[in-house]
Amino acid sequence: MERIVFPVTLSDGNTYSLVGYLYSQGSARNRRLQVTLHGGNYTHTYWDIPTLNGHPYSYARYMAEQHYAVLALDLLGTGESSKPDADFISFQEMGSAVHQVLVRMRTGDNPAGHAFDSIALVGHSIGSALAAYVQGTYHDADALVSTGLVFIPYARPLDPALVQEIATRNPYFKLPPEVRRTLFYNGAETAPEVLAHDAQLDDVIPRGYVFTLFPFLDNPAVTRVDQVKSPVLVQLGERDVLAPGVLAPREAAVWTGASSRTVQVIPDSGHAFNAHANNRLGWGWIDTWLSQTLGKR
Repeated sequence: MERIVFPVTLSDGNTYSLVGYLYSQGSARNRRLQVTLHGGNYTHTYWDIPTLNGHPYSYARYMAEQHYAVLALDLLGTGESSKPDADFISFQEMGSAVHQVLVRMRTGDNPAGHAFDSIALVGHSIGSALAAYVQGTYHDADALVSTGLVFIPYARPLDPALVQEIATRNPYFKLPPEVRRTLFYNGAETAPEVLAHDAQLDDVIPRGYVFTLFPFLDNPAVTRVDQVKSPVLVQLGERDVLAPGVLAPREAAVWTGASSRTVQVIPDSGHAFNAHANNRLGWGWIDTWLSQTLGKR
């Protein structure tokens, strides 16, 4: 694992630091690259949860074993990345920052020191919305994987008034722990030690990012979901209260421009896919799909 820092310049003319961790077995050169975007109130560590009670939870390390390089980013305002004014970090500014990273990973002008000619953009939850926006706007990646999110109109269980109240008082905010547990986990498929570890994964989210996205999540003019041209894989958790698997047939229809669309439902999984007992099932499906889409290495 290598910590790398990307300078990104936003519309205010200032340059900020976007931090990522690069996972690979041996040299990352000539590996297929996955760039992962975490969800709200997480950091890159969502993709690298440690082995707990003998069960592996690290997506990044699993994929490194399958001969990918994985770049797990701390999005602006989270983790070790820069924290500009929280109201400045809009959905669009966040997308510009990720785009700059992808361009550099493609050209070789990056801290890894070489170019990747095969890139997949992988998102989770709000990170999936960001991935769709980046791919629909800039078309940087060869494939897109969206997990834990639906773009169709849907009565989401997260109370907008609660988020508004918390965010008004805290420009960088967190959800209450009890709300987080209810929304992110299917208790029957989540080990107690994982729920205990989840407190260490909890991080802030800039309110500008949320306020410029969630009122428009089902609006393709904002999310650019209909402008994605690459192959798309969507994974939904059967028991995810935020993006339930029952919506899978309708969700497939929103990706109107994709060259191919695959939608999968992970049995018994709640929202935080990587932290559930059957995580390797979904990971294996992603690996198989990417191998078919990008080719094997």
